[in-house]
Amino acid sequence: MSDEYQAEMPQDTGQRETRAQMVYESNPKHSEPWQIGKKGSLCEDDVRPLARQLLDESVLWEGRRYAVYNGKAYCAREHQPNRWHGYPVGWVEVPQKLALQWIREQRLSKRDRKRYWEKH
Repeated sequence: MSDEYQAEMPQDTGQRETRAQMVYESNPKHSEPWQIGKKGSLCEDDVRPLARQLLDESVLWEGRRYAVYNGKAYCAREHQPNRWHGYPVGWVEVPQKLALQWIREQRLSKRDRKRYWEKH
């Protein structure tokens, strides 16, 4: 993602980490088998190796980071300073302005947004 793209998107003024400072840490509740008593959206096997890349390409929006890959939405939360874990979400959970921006940039199709509207 270019710096120009970043500048177009709303930013949280309280989040000052650089991409180099962000660390991705996997959370076992988003992997199979699910942990007893813990629930989380399962990340697909083919996406797990791309987690760092998705974090690097993500857009910060109201304290969460969002990314798109193969038409699906991913969200990352900071669980410790500069330490993030991510998981798949439905487009229903992604800020509409961000999704529409990605549609305009052809990073997301209207069809995929509709197909993956609910959590997956």
